[in-house]
Amino acid sequence: MSSLEGKTIARTYQRLIQTDSEITDGSLKQVSTGKGVSTSMSLSTNKAEFQKVGIGTGGTTPDGLLHILSVSAGSVTASAFANQLVLENSGDAGLSILSGASNYGHIYFGDADDNDAGRISYNHSEDALNFVTAGITAMTLSSRGDLTIGGTLNQSQDRYTLLETFLDLPYKDVLACEVSQDTSATTAVSSSTRMTRITTQAVDLAASDSVEFTFTNNRIQDNSHVLAYLINSSGTIADNAMINVMVHDVDDASCKIRIATNAVDVASQTYEIEVLVDPHLKSNSHWELKGTNADEGKSVWGGTQPGLKLTTESADADQMIILPKLGNTGIYYGGPHPAGGDVSAWRSTRFFAQYETECEIAITSPLAITTVAFFAGMKMTATGAYQTDNEQAYFLFATDDDLGALTTNANLHFVYSISNTDYVTNLGITVAADTVYRLRLAFDENNKMSVFVNGVQYGLTHTPTGTTAGGVTESNSTQKSLAMRDSQDIVPVIGIQNLADSSRNFACHYVKLSRKLGI
Repeated sequence: MSSLEGKTIARTYQRLIQTDSEITDGSLKQVSTGKGVSTSMSLSTNKAEFQKVGIGTGGTTPDGLLHILSVSAGSVTASAFANQLVLENSGDAGLSILSGASNYGHIYFGDADDNDAGRISYNHSEDALNFVTAGITAMTLSSRGDLTIGGTLNQSQDRYTLLETFLDLPYKDVLACEVSQDTSATTAVSSSTRMTRITTQAVDLAASDSVEFTFTNNRIQDNSHVLAYLINSSGTIADNAMINVMVHDVDDASCKIRIATNAVDVASQTYEIEVLVDPHLKSNSHWELKGTNADEGKSVWGGTQPGLKLTTESADADQMIILPKLGNTGIYYGGPHPAGGDVSAWRSTRFFAQYETECEIAITSPLAITTVAFFAGMKMTATGAYQTDNEQAYFLFATDDDLGALTTNANLHFVYSISNTDYVTNLGITVAADTVYRLRLAFDENNKMSVFVNGVQYGLTHTPTGTTAGGVTESNSTQKSLAMRDSQDIVPVIGIQNLADSSRNFACHYVKLSRKLGI
């Protein structure tokens, strides 16, 4: 800063003080140094102009016409395409537009033909954000998160996406529905699944002989269509012999199954019989039901809750878990094809971390939020306990530590594991009963993961549970996970588990899974 002490104005800054005649002149006149060198300031009687203004820049050259600096952000300068106003800080930086409670806050975009061709406006009376293009409101985001678009929503063409809304209900895989007959070929057999594979006791069917047994199944109603057929036998059946299987006496929760031969004797052997209850009711082609004491009758549509409703039985540790089918074992059973064949894109398409995979699962928490655990995310196995899988990335809530130690059991946690090292983050979200939670995880190009709950990002810890048991809270809300390993076969898994002798239920509204194209 120049000093006037012992100097004249003319020797220091020319035109800083103007004459009477100049005062009446409104044209700008550039202020010069005492030696006639032009400065960046011009003055007139009614205005002042500066080539660049820096506020807080500490004598450094401003990046733009107006540069307001709190603390330097580092070795970065503003883009030449956006430097008329520069706001800089080493931490968060921002611009506030404060308006009346029933008025708008605006940012306008104009040109020589239209001074408001584009606009971003916040409507405080409706708490809605409006986006205007060509003078017309093109998009509105409401306070509920509803997005209204005036045109067509075009999805990215660079990603492959799967979406499951449970238009068909998931049931158990056939190999989880196998039962064997006790004692004799007339002993009753029980099951509670729409599809059951029964292995009978050995029976010697003499010519024109038959044997029958009662099949008890709570999926059967008195008007159900029950189909039973032979799929295998333990011995040889002569070319001129025939084994017939028929169903009769269909009633609520039971029917009779008869095995008979034609006029040819068939030596003693066991039989495998497939039974389908109401085969016209289509099961989900991609998802299956698992879990301790999981009951197909309690995998239903949600009614008032859109999507799938899962309800456990009433014993401690009972579960209802859904995940993509591992294999169509109903077809591959005993055949030349592996159980993990091409059954569903949810399983056969690889959604590895290196493919920038994203997974979003929407649930509604249980009506009773005590003595219960639920989990949703991507895992190697159908279990909620985080010590089981070597690689995983999922959200976990549990009111006790049966599924692994948690810092605050009332809160939602996020677990990820790399080479059997577990990292547990307390997200600081107190889980409420009967509440919608949209749970999303997204891998970046470096295999690092970001997580979001209801659209809000939460940071992930880098401290393993071996260092801090039960997990920690991460203060940096944008911190990503450590890099996950390539080519780890994790799939979406959603489940609920009792933590005491009391039935619990929750809803799964949809599962969305996507990845980039190519490898």
